[in-house]
Amino acid sequence: MLWIHIGMPKTGTTALQGFLHSNPDFLASHGIRYLASGRDRGTGVGQLICHNAMAVDMSRNWSHTPDSQPQAFRAEYDRHRDEHCIISSEMFFGRDLSSLYERVIAPMQTEVTILVYLRRFDDFIEADYKQRAKNGRLIGGQVDAFVRERIERIETDPEYLNFGTLFDRIRDTIPDVRILPRLYLREEMTGGNVITDVMSVLGVPSDTVPLPETNANRSLSRLASEAIGLFDPTLGFDKKRRRRLARALQAMEDPRLFRRNDVLTTSERKSICDLLEKRNADMRKAFFPTRRKLFPTSGRKPTGPERGHPDELAEFQYVMQAALRVISEGR
Repeated sequence: MLWIHIGMPKTGTTALQGFLHSNPDFLASHGIRYLASGRDRGTGVGQLICHNAMAVDMSRNWSHTPDSQPQAFRAEYDRHRDEHCIISSEMFFGRDLSSLYERVIAPMQTEVTILVYLRRFDDFIEADYKQRAKNGRLIGGQVDAFVRERIERIETDPEYLNFGTLFDRIRDTIPDVRILPRLYLREEMTGGNVITDVMSVLGVPSDTVPLPETNANRSLSRLASEAIGLFDPTLGFDKKRRRRLARALQAMEDPRLFRRNDVLTTSERKSICDLLEKRNADMRKAFFPTRRKLFPTSGRKPTGPERGHPDELAEFQYVMQAALRVISEGR
């Protein structure tokens, strides 16, 4: 069977891909194959990347993809047809998969399962904001405008974060596909994280999974994320160097650099969750019939003052000083 893991973004995809990439022998012992085709960028299996680049190739109309790739993919799949064969990229999420199906999958005549993790709506919007801020795509102080835009989009675009519509499109694209949505709720996932949860779906006991020794990254505060984004390419900070800066700030373990639930206010969070729960009611009934709501109703409380509190400027200055100290020390 072919498994296509499509994210969604901000659901531990990078950690999962790193595990799948780093443990081929363990996977093989459990009848699982993390397909190499699409992860070699044409360089051969000695230089595999963690995610499947076919998602990017697809968005570029396959213009930089070797003509031999579909045959290589199908040949690898045929060698492992009796195993669980997996490809993974969060960039598959929300994309039109028709060219992937027609070019690569259709000739294989195999069962296809789409595995997708769904993140709580307000958590996703907050994580999206912080990632954009860290990447320099938002300037400090734009959070109010970002939140207003997201709420307006939720209110006016019936397809935004509409999982039922997404699943219908996948069914229209891939005949007889099985869609397996999972909720990205740590308290409900087998083993408490996405790696053990995916392995449990594939029949692997969670207590046998060799998890990475490093813990998942703690979430930096909104202000820390905004500060990182200010170090842009004009200052010699490309995406990779900003990522190193973020890791160095996390390694400081300074509690003033970490916050959760600090992008949305309590009222914004409730409005977003209420609207999107209603939008996804039919999908919930179809896939999670025993749940009254897709996600728990309990509100997420901020681990510090809410957005816009009087001491934000002083906190931002503290974060910038910490970042400059890390840079001056060459970390």
